[in-house]
Amino acid sequence: MDNKLKQSTPDASKPLVLVVDDDIAGLLMASEALASDGFEVIEAEDGQEAAEQFAKHQPDVIIMDVVMPRMDGFESCALIRQSDGGHHVPILMITGLEDVDSIQRAYEVGATDFVTKPINFFLLPYRVRYMMRAKKTADALRESQVRLDNAQRIAKLGHWEWIFNEDIFHWSAESLKLLNLSSPGDSDHKLNGFLNCIHKDDRKPVAAALERAKSDSDHLQITFRTNTNNEENIRIVHVEAETSLTGHMVGTVQDITERTNAEDQIHKLAYYDLVTGLPNRAHLYDMITIALRQAEQSKSKFALLFLDLDHFKQVNDTLGHNAGDMLLRTVSTRLQDAIRRSDNVSRGADCSEIAPPETIARLGGDEFVVLLNGIDRVEDAAFAARRVCQEISKPFNLDGTEVRVTTTIGISLYPSDGDSADKLLKHADVAMYHAKEQGRNGYQFYSQSIHQLALERFSLERDLRETVEHGGFHLEYQPKVALQDTSLTGVEALIRWDHPERGRVNPADFIPLAEETGLIVPLGEWVLRTACDQMIKWMEAGIPPFIMAVNCSAIQLVRTDMASVIKSVLDETGLNPTYLEIELTESLLLQNVEEGIAILHALKDLGLHVSIDDFGTGFSSLSYLKRLPVDKLKIDQSFIKDLTTDPGDAAIVTSMITLAHNLDLTVVAEGVETKEQLGFLRAERCDEIQGYLISRPLTADAFSRWFEEQEYDDQKSQAA
Repeated sequence: MDNKLKQSTPDASKPLVLVVDDDIAGLLMASEALASDGFEVIEAEDGQEAAEQFAKHQPDVIIMDVVMPRMDGFESCALIRQSDGGHHVPILMITGLEDVDSIQRAYEVGATDFVTKPINFFLLPYRVRYMMRAKKTADALRESQVRLDNAQRIAKLGHWEWIFNEDIFHWSAESLKLLNLSSPGDSDHKLNGFLNCIHKDDRKPVAAALERAKSDSDHLQITFRTNTNNEENIRIVHVEAETSLTGHMVGTVQDITERTNAEDQIHKLAYYDLVTGLPNRAHLYDMITIALRQAEQSKSKFALLFLDLDHFKQVNDTLGHNAGDMLLRTVSTRLQDAIRRSDNVSRGADCSEIAPPETIARLGGDEFVVLLNGIDRVEDAAFAARRVCQEISKPFNLDGTEVRVTTTIGISLYPSDGDSADKLLKHADVAMYHAKEQGRNGYQFYSQSIHQLALERFSLERDLRETVEHGGFHLEYQPKVALQDTSLTGVEALIRWDHPERGRVNPADFIPLAEETGLIVPLGEWVLRTACDQMIKWMEAGIPPFIMAVNCSAIQLVRTDMASVIKSVLDETGLNPTYLEIELTESLLLQNVEEGIAILHALKDLGLHVSIDDFGTGFSSLSYLKRLPVDKLKIDQSFIKDLTTDPGDAAIVTSMITLAHNLDLTVVAEGVETKEQLGFLRAERCDEIQGYLISRPLTADAFSRWFEEQEYDDQKSQAA
């Protein structure tokens, strides 16, 4: 691996950390987080290389993944512990495994601490520094036994001894005090008595560490909380011990509560606002820096929402600063609730270990900033801003006084509005003042064009919701014919929206919006019912039955029991399921293969047909395709368009047809517009075609006339 940090001579003036991980992305992010915090970093990609790097550089701390090629983290940790200088170096084991056996094994091979993925890279340097401080404490204790008594008195240290074969503990007076054993009974002189002094959530790892140190004659170093009936009186103690070959363990116990609390308090003072408890400006800058780095690496977007409370000064001047502080705290709570309820804001299963999906900060006064990480669309930021405005505009109760305030929001986006924290904050601030000029209680994008796009999007969403509720859609039907004799095999039902002001709205514009808002569920059911009902009407008019194909969205499958919905519609309309075909995209089916197969079987059990739509665009695995209980493959029109001019498309289509036939599936080609395309597909034995060459999508009445004309043409042909 070409890595300058790894190849160069480490700077001896900086703490040296060895980071071991075969995941290059994780390795780089950990290294970057540590390097930016003043650490010198060397890297290794597997356990064997880690042992070699340790022998060469003797790092101060090791951060090591468990699952790696050649030699895993467990083996490497054990090897380092056995090497010169490796007995006491802090080793932090990182793994995605969360079972007790993995934790037990990590400690058995000598890990100092254990953490599961995903890692909070922002807090990683603090954890490393804490481990280094703990190591320095242990080193100091080992350097001079003469200083022990004085160190105990000054540092609230106690000492103890455990005689293994008798299971007896001898405690110093300070140890008894620290462990709440000022009047010990006989049971308290035993191991169980010691464990009972420990907080119930910490007992298991402490017991495991004691047993490991005892069985391996190893060094013990562990921190835990004491047991008490009053949670406020819980103390944090740090225990270190050495195991003797003569069958006993001698150790110290130190109260580090004040030190831990002081470190927490210093961190809070430096990075958090005292009034609201939210991150402050310094913390926000750190979060934006991390967001910038991640967005640049992943080519993603994020947004800053700069908030200013309207008329806050009036509340302060009228009700006093205590009421103002109460208002600010309530606003911070509402902000967090509003952002969490913004379902359209992208948030992963657990993004917090890398960078939180959102960071809400108070800059001072009545100014707040919301950092939205990993947004997919600019509308996500607008959605969050609108939700915030709605939440803040609700009345506040400040010690019995009802107060109403609003908020004005400016929005900047990365990368379009800036590539640094200062630029993005400045531009969001500018946008906020522009929004104030428009009348307050609203939001404004820094880019007017994006702002206009968001407004149009929300306008379209409003109209879509109203049309779904009150009606205004209709269906058109595009015929599908057998390729060899052009006889009708079926139609595909296509939804159309003729807006009274916008004109015909492209389905590519409103279908994704319907999916994002959940409106696709009632809309999809309406399409299914309308299509089935129309099929019955055609049959009653004397048209011979054929297959009605209806598209199904992923949201319908996820949020509803689609098989039950279809059965209900079939029962209501009286349509034989033999004449219904459900079209699903291959990417939908392969998001969760086993669940997709189960859904397909449920549909097939109803007696209807299932086809895979837009085949070839989902990058699917053929090993899964053969397991899917489907009847048809529809070749996407993007491959048909240049079929006769692009040898690549021709080869792909030929392969798809052959593949489908080998799987005993019917093949339908979409978007056929020319006779040349028709000739190619006929030569390759494609089963069915659909496209403008046969017919454009038709209304129900127009389709009836088209069908009669086709019948008339066939009769003339036969007579001739």
